[in-house]
Amino acid sequence: MPVAVFASIVFALCCWLAAGLVEVVMRNFAGEAGVPTWVFILAPGLLSMLFALLLYRKASIDIGGIKQSLSRALAVAILTWCALAIYISFLWCPGYRVFSCARDVVLVLTAIGGGPLLLAALVAGSIVGVLLKRRVGWLSYTGAARKIK
Repeated sequence: MPVAVFASIVFALCCWLAAGLVEVVMRNFAGEAGVPTWVFILAPGLLSMLFALLLYRKASIDIGGIKQSLSRALAVAILTWCALAIYISFLWCPGYRVFSCARDVVLVLTAIGGGPLLLAALVAGSIVGVLLKRRVGWLSYTGAARKIK
């Protein structure tokens, strides 16, 4: 399995666990926007999966340890948070007060969902970083030279 695919799966699972922690808030957003709740729970995981797939594309070459993986995980968390804020604002905010409503969405999303999302991304990044450092046999490290000790 390629490293990018594995990273995207790990990020999605961790993000869905984090979204489960704030499911009550997501259910309220979904109810007011008229969208099924499962769409709001599924969206953060799919967005983090997309961003992890993009940012960990050449991970076997570029990332040598946990610190570099955590910095990419932080980028995945920030991109997921931004995309989720735009998505919720687009669905929830009426056209005549888009900016003030979007500001409120960003504040609520940061206060309620920011901590679990950041923690999930850092856990996923550390898992991927450890596996990149150890070079396990079931991941394919295409393009990377294997270090012999």
